Amino acid sequence: MKVSLERIRVMKAEESDPDFDPYRPIDQSLKFGDVINRGVLSRPRQKIVQLLKGQRVLGVCCGTGNLTAMLVAAGCQVVGVDSSPTMLSHARQKHIFADFKQMDAAQLPFNQEFDAAVISIALHEMPPQVRDHVWESMHRAVLPTGRLVALDFAVSQQNSLSARIASRLIEQDERGLTDIHPDHYENFREFMRNGGLLSWIQKRNLPVEVELLFLGGTVAVVVTGNVTT
Repeated sequence: MKVSLERIRVMKAEESDPDFDPYRPIDQSLKFGDVINRGVLSRPRQKIVQLLKGQRVLGVCCGTGNLTAMLVAAGCQVVGVDSSPTMLSHARQKHIFADFKQMDAAQLPFNQEFDAAVISIALHEMPPQVRDHVWESMHRAVLPTGRLVALDFAVSQQNSLSARIASRLIEQDERGLTDIHPDHYENFREFMRNGGLLSWIQKRNLPVEVELLFLGGTVAVVVTGNVTT
């Protein structure tokens, strides 16, 4: 998606505003993106739902609420948090029986209130330090016996046609956000250069309970116990 130079200048000025929302410019295209994401991410999301069925769940960076809707349908009590008013507006329009809150994921106020915290396709877009703060914030929100769940991009070890196609499409999709949110794509590139989700979890020495790969190994779901480094 291309954005005019004038619009880019306006958005740069808006970034100094504490209420700046980088997803505002793509508000109208989010419904189309929802349709694609529901299809592409349906299997990994279904696995997450199976693991968390009936639990009290914190949905971190919940976006437009697709995974939240699936969790609610499976009997979960869900609080969905996101810093983007645009994303939350779309989530609320789905009439999901969940409690949506606008919050900074790196500074969540919850303390041992949930059985699990889940973050889906969001860690890759954050700067490394913010990524760590978000995970620590999730840890504090979950009971000592609870679990942390992440769904995100992985560096495929396969050389299959499906893996190559999936990797290329993911790269193109992330690059497509450069005009409206340059940091998003740069953070994605840093995340993938360092091995994607599996390497990020491994480097934190977290006890992995579940590790699942999808789309030719380009998307992963990882479940860890509630610990910090």
